[in-house]
Amino acid sequence: MSPMMRSTSILSLSQWFSLLRHAIATSDLLLGKRGHALIITSGHHHDPFLANNLITMYGKCGSLSYARHLFDVTPHRDLVTWNAILSAYAQAGDADISNSQEGFSLFRDLRESFVLTTRHTLAPVFKLCLLSGCEWASQVIHGYAVKIGLEWDVDVVLWNVMIKAYVEMGLQDDALILFSAFHRSGLCPDDVTVRSVLMGVSRTGFELEVKQVRAYAMKLFLLDHDWEVVVWNKTLSDYLQAGETREAIECFMDMIKLRVPYDNMTLLVMLSVSASEKNINMGKQIHSVVVKLESDRVVSIANSLLNMYMKAGSVDYAKIVFGQMKEKDLISWNTIISGCALGGSVELSISFFVNLLRSCLSPDQFTIASALRACSSFKEGFYLIRQIHTFAIKAGIIYDPFVSTALIDVYSKSGNMEEAELLFSTHDGFDLASWNAMMHGHIMSKCYHKALELFIQMHGRGEQGDQITLANAAKAAGCLVGLEQGKQLHAIAIKRIFNLDLFVISGILDMYLKCGEMESACKVFSKIPSPDDVAWTTMISGCVDNGYEEHALFTYHQMRLSSVQPDEYTFATLVKASSLLTALEQGRQIHANVIKLNCALDPFVMTSLVDMYAKCGNIEDAYRLFKKMNTKSIASWNAMIVGLAQHGNAQDALNLFKDMKSKGEMPDRVTFIGVLSACSHSGLVSEAYENFYSMQRDHRIEPEIEHYSCLVDALSRAGLIQEAEKVISSMPFEASASMYRTLLNACRVQGDKEKGKHVAERLLTLEPSDSDPGFSWVDIKNKVHLFVAGDRSHEEADLIYNKVDYIMKRIKEEGYVPDTDFALVDIEEEEKESALYYHSEKLAIAYGILRTPPSTPLRVIKNLRVCGDCHNAIKYMSKAFQREIVVRDANRFHHFRSGICSCVFGVAKKRNTIAVLDTGAGKSGKTLIAELLIKSIGEAIRASGAKKLVIFLAPTVHLVNQLKFISLIIMTF
Repeated sequence: MSPMMRSTSILSLSQWFSLLRHAIATSDLLLGKRGHALIITSGHHHDPFLANNLITMYGKCGSLSYARHLFDVTPHRDLVTWNAILSAYAQAGDADISNSQEGFSLFRDLRESFVLTTRHTLAPVFKLCLLSGCEWASQVIHGYAVKIGLEWDVDVVLWNVMIKAYVEMGLQDDALILFSAFHRSGLCPDDVTVRSVLMGVSRTGFELEVKQVRAYAMKLFLLDHDWEVVVWNKTLSDYLQAGETREAIECFMDMIKLRVPYDNMTLLVMLSVSASEKNINMGKQIHSVVVKLESDRVVSIANSLLNMYMKAGSVDYAKIVFGQMKEKDLISWNTIISGCALGGSVELSISFFVNLLRSCLSPDQFTIASALRACSSFKEGFYLIRQIHTFAIKAGIIYDPFVSTALIDVYSKSGNMEEAELLFSTHDGFDLASWNAMMHGHIMSKCYHKALELFIQMHGRGEQGDQITLANAAKAAGCLVGLEQGKQLHAIAIKRIFNLDLFVISGILDMYLKCGEMESACKVFSKIPSPDDVAWTTMISGCVDNGYEEHALFTYHQMRLSSVQPDEYTFATLVKASSLLTALEQGRQIHANVIKLNCALDPFVMTSLVDMYAKCGNIEDAYRLFKKMNTKSIASWNAMIVGLAQHGNAQDALNLFKDMKSKGEMPDRVTFIGVLSACSHSGLVSEAYENFYSMQRDHRIEPEIEHYSCLVDALSRAGLIQEAEKVISSMPFEASASMYRTLLNACRVQGDKEKGKHVAERLLTLEPSDSDPGFSWVDIKNKVHLFVAGDRSHEEADLIYNKVDYIMKRIKEEGYVPDTDFALVDIEEEEKESALYYHSEKLAIAYGILRTPPSTPLRVIKNLRVCGDCHNAIKYMSKAFQREIVVRDANRFHHFRSGICSCVFGVAKKRNTIAVLDTGAGKSGKTLIAELLIKSIGEAIRASGAKKLVIFLAPTVHLVNQLKFISLIIMTF
């Protein structure tokens, strides 16, 4: 063998020893097994020193069966080999008395082999005697020790065995007392005694005693510097194993203060501590020490550095370490591949996996599982999954539980449940991870019943699921609205004390909310000791979904008091609650919190805010916010287009639609609802037809009933009742009641009684018991006040009704004339006018005027369309009281300013023509409206450069008023 090859071999052997020492120090059997596998593939497994160390490793890591098997197949055994296996039996004697008998049998075999024994051989045998309780065995071993001249040693060994036994049983006080008794007995504790005490009694609470033992050892020169490092390393390892990382850091600082030299094992343990703490700063400091000592050349140290940086979330530093490694083993590759996959750098993980395949090393089951995990988040992942699946079959590891479970998981996540089910059906035995993966896959594929069936099968087989199993089952029950199954799962969770697990109880909470069981959900939520952001958001979202928007906002307030920070999804849900309540001030406060908590750049939240402002009647803020958005999704465009359409800003909505298409954004079904609604409100019948037909022709979107409804509305507003009826008859589905209401209103405007009667009959057939009760509400100081026509249940009813009377008197002076056509038909004529005064929208506006400062905008919501008389009255109210009044009815928003409503006129330009559109809001007040609008319309016409003026007026307006109106507009030119 050449000197270079020999040095390489020696270097490799030193690395194996280092790896095995690390496995022993951390009791990491899995690491030891990996090391054993690599030793076999490297060809070093025949080395007797490595074989002895492997037996010791298996014994220390608690795997007697592996240690015995290795001992049996070792061809050349020396005394160290026998001592290692006897120590393994002594180590395992606590668990099973039969191990002691097998240990004695091995000792008999040792004696028959004529190998000279030492006190290191007798120590584990004496421990076996102690554990077995066989006094005769102790006497026999004692006699044997005297025979071979180890009588003095035997007495010391017996003390040592007793001390070590106390230490291993955790009786640290007894071990220290025994050490003192040993010292007083006339015999001298040796290095084995001192090491046993220092290695076993090195935890918090015994600092003084440990210092005394260490001083005794130093005085008698029983410990050298190397062994002192071993003792400190053991202390560090103990802290790490117990999860007491803070104590480990303090212990390491003490080492530095006392100038105790540290070795590679120290660095390995402290790198593990840094990884557990995810403390990258401490990890970097240890890294600098590693580089200074040139320990980064040791592959186990380099691997620990990789692991530390990956756990600390620094893929970039891990890449640098990996690139600088002179030698890489499979652990190195697995660490970088797994770390990148878990850290979200999936493409990088796949790249490293491909590079591994090109190297001389072969992937194991852990490599394959990590690569599959990366593929599940990769766009082209399915193609790679197939290839890795094939590789696993060829490599013969397809049935390994890590690999098969990972395959089931990735096939499930990619929606290939047939592949997942095939793998699952060939699974041998029960593997909980595979069952959980299958349940999750069925849920992702919306096959909720299959997920529950799996849980039932598992339960029937007597297998115990874990928290993930129960959470999956609860999710499936919730999605199926299976309340009974959900209650049974809740009972199982309580029985197995999983109801204290936040992950499980959040799933149970979500199930109750999906089933509409608000009372049970509130009880479950109230019993969660410390809800996290997921639990809070689940509760808030469930309240909104079940129509408890006010409780959602109250829950959010409690969330803030608990110091839990909301995330983007929480905010989007809260904004939705404000939108549904039309609670503008609440929405503004949430918007402020969005900005304060740095969520203002999230497009999902911003879209919700745009929608909220629009639905709460503040289209200006909605548009302002929309323009500030850097990234606009289709949902953002839709929210703005629909909002503009509902507020009567039809031309702005259509212009925005054109702008959207020019930027390459493809419209969807919601976009066209907004566009068609805009066309309807503007009386643009031809544009409505054009956009309706372009849906299928240009964008392959099949029109739904909402689109047909918008088209019918456009035709009805234009008085084209027959065309509207043709559209209804041509639909591929039954007409809705709202369509017939639109037609009925058009018949009323046109004065077509016969057609109106026919439409009314159809409407009564669809909704024979619907009396359409109307109510309106107004939000004053974050409190919603609801009003019904003629209702006096409000606590301030007398004040409100007095205010209404005052308002009606005031607007009559301005020219308002009640339209009794909108009063109830079954009351006397003289009572009709009075009845009109107390419609719900008038009551809401009166209360708003009563309880808000002058000039403050009022926003009122009504569940039905505003009647013609109320519409006319509100115009006069806005002028008389100098208020902007925004009313949202079932169809759209009405903005009343200075006696004008946004729905009365629309000014549209097409080629060289200006069209002034009047939608017919009432019989009176046309002259007033013309006078008020004349200036703004004139300016719009002149600015447009149009050469032609077209005026559309509602046909029910008296001819004299029509002529006055037209003449006033024409006079401006």
